[in-house]
Amino acid sequence: DFRKELAADRDSYRQEVLKWCQVLARAGYGSLSYPETYGGRDNMRDYFATMEILSLFDLSLTIKYGVQFGLFGGSILSLGTQKHHDRYLKDAGTLALPGCFAMTETGHGSNVRDIETTATYDQESNEFIVHTPSPSARKDYIGNAALHGQMATVFAQLIIGVDNHGICAILVPVRDKTGKVLPGIRIEDCGAKQGLNGVDNGRIWFEHVRIPAGNLLDRF
Repeated sequence: DFRKELAADRDSYRQEVLKWCQVLARAGYGSLSYPETYGGRDNMRDYFATMEILSLFDLSLTIKYGVQFGLFGGSILSLGTQKHHDRYLKDAGTLALPGCFAMTETGHGSNVRDIETTATYDQESNEFIVHTPSPSARKDYIGNAALHGQMATVFAQLIIGVDNHGICAILVPVRDKTGKVLPGIRIEDCGAKQGLNGVDNGRIWFEHVRIPAGNLLDRF
């Protein structure tokens, strides 16, 4: 399954890295750190040991593995509550639900406090409206975004009424099961990089995207 000669160019490399992650997921390596209830072994040490071994083979694989099972699945596990775990965690660990960790923005890098993306609560509909208010607020260099991600953990300023309650994380679908980008979402491929070209990094914009209030990762 792990034949690098099949990944001769960037497009095929990205697809091969996805297939490698799928092989690992089928063998149970994606959910190592998740509770046994959701197909895991509740073993964070083995998860990081697996990442270390993968890095000896291919760093793009290491990053995609980490984005999917560590950042995306891990954010659901660590920031969500049982309703999120029951609905999404097993699918994250088996790669039935490819995901992204949409934190970094063009204008601030990883200075999370100053994220500009907003999640504004609409009391009448019991929804959050996720929006990119300026060019600097686009999500940038997000792993899994350019091609494969179907859902993103989006970090945003939580707005209720006139009050800003600070940073929250909310699950936002970005593609359907066929890979079609959903309405209100714009995604751009970051293109060729100096390295890690097996990872499909992308930029994401949100245009007043309505999300059920239950998608807020509300452990805290």
